[in-house]
Amino acid sequence: MKGKSRDFTISFAAARRGRKKYISQEEYEKQKKLLSTLEKTSQYLAAETDLKTILTKIATSVGEALGAKHVNFWDFTPDRKSVYIIAAYGMQQAYIAHSRKVPLHLGTAWVGRAMKTGETWATSDVQKDPRLPRLWLPVVKKQNYHGLLCMPLIKKDEIIGGMCIYYKNVHQFDYFEMSLATIVANQAATAVSNALLFGDLLTERNKTFATIQSLQDGLIMYDLENKIVFFNPKAEEMLWLKATEVIGKRVDEKLEKKNIYWKNLYNINSLVQTEYAPKEYSTQGPQKLIIRVTHIPVRDQQYRKIGAMKILRDVTKEKEIELLKSSFVSTASHQLRTPLSAIKWSLNILREEEAGSLNQKQKDLLKKTIDTNERLINLVADLLDVSRIEEGKFGYNFSLGDLGKLVKKILAELKTEIKRRGLEFKLEEPTTPLPQISFDQDKLDIAIRNVIDNAIKYSPPDKFIQIKIRPEKYSLFLIVKDNGIGIPEKDQKFIFVKFFRAGNAIKFQPEGSGLGLYVAKSITEKHNALLTFDSEENKESSFIFQFPLDPKRMPKGIVEGI
Repeated sequence: MKGKSRDFTISFAAARRGRKKYISQEEYEKQKKLLSTLEKTSQYLAAETDLKTILTKIATSVGEALGAKHVNFWDFTPDRKSVYIIAAYGMQQAYIAHSRKVPLHLGTAWVGRAMKTGETWATSDVQKDPRLPRLWLPVVKKQNYHGLLCMPLIKKDEIIGGMCIYYKNVHQFDYFEMSLATIVANQAATAVSNALLFGDLLTERNKTFATIQSLQDGLIMYDLENKIVFFNPKAEEMLWLKATEVIGKRVDEKLEKKNIYWKNLYNINSLVQTEYAPKEYSTQGPQKLIIRVTHIPVRDQQYRKIGAMKILRDVTKEKEIELLKSSFVSTASHQLRTPLSAIKWSLNILREEEAGSLNQKQKDLLKKTIDTNERLINLVADLLDVSRIEEGKFGYNFSLGDLGKLVKKILAELKTEIKRRGLEFKLEEPTTPLPQISFDQDKLDIAIRNVIDNAIKYSPPDKFIQIKIRPEKYSLFLIVKDNGIGIPEKDQKFIFVKFFRAGNAIKFQPEGSGLGLYVAKSITEKHNALLTFDSEENKESSFIFQFPLDPKRMPKGIVEGI
């Protein structure tokens, strides 16, 4: 039986051994036609994305070029125990449909063997081949073919399908023909592999898209040219603009003037923010919302920046609750301020001994009482500042000024406290005049004073405080650096949160409200500026003010030269 089968089976190696050294003009033209077919099949891979379309076109091109009766491609059933036809040339649709209803068991027939073993199986005359089960002979005769070549589709050592070429007559396969079939099979394997990958990517894309579309936060995505490339339904609802209106647009001053809705979008786009840092914006127009905007960079797998996102969260209800709390705190603080001032006045009378002389023990007790009352007065003042900030009543009066002069004034007023604590400080500023910036002197005094005061409070004796003022291309920097207790890494993300104090700060200095940096940050942001920091526990802290020389040109979230 084995000896007889050799008459019918043509292996790739046998075909190679049987190559002719010289070929006729007719054979040359045939090979030229086959090579042209290869070019066509490769073009299908680039021009089409639908797998069935690609495989049908490849099957048609190969069938016509080889003069084959049928060409078909096979796939596995989900359990990989059977195979069925997914695309074909020259075959009746009824037969293709039957193969799907009644798949061929893996390992049976020529294609089943090819897809199980990963080897090519061929016969010059299937009707006389002893390997054909006799029960199948009537079906093969009815379909009227003799020559048969079946090859596996292999990608990265994995069998992902099969291909068969059928000839009406007895057919001897030559080396060139089998080489072409191998190349076509490789191209088809690439198409199947790409389709599977594309399908997976499409599924993930659809999942991601559905998730983004259903987000309860607005999402605006920008490319590197600051053009909007995505605008989800929640962003449409918040800003009263349609995605079709804004996608592809770079929102500039010209678009800002169209109407109040474009102005809101422009203002959100123009917010000066560090990466991942939220900033609040109140919309203008008929729908009044308070939106917390977070700026997030978008990067590829190589961590290269390819765009940016702004996430919009409606915090209107939260702010209403906060305003109610602030209103209560403001009322309570106002009510406290009068009696505390009266207590201070009375204590000063006692200290001056206008009501009679005091012994030393009474003087010591009085001093402690005065210090405690002073801390309460300062706390009430801080609470009032916070409530005014949150209620939007912390009025600002901007004018051009010299930041250096303001810093020197603050340092002169804090000089006694710095000396009392045994600290050294140094102010560094350029020899050339500083560029003027726009600021509210009284409010910025509070912000800078709070930061320097923290450096003083949380630095042990004999430590050094360094203050630098440095102009750069787009910004003016004020850097307050100390060699104090530093901020633990776990606490750094809360450092600007209202009432928060790090654990090591509480141990070092029990008294404190946790409001100083919150107020400083709020005031700085009202100046369209940034307040950031860099700290290492038990070593040092640097707080960095970055004031824009021209807010429109300032690179958002970038600290130059730091």
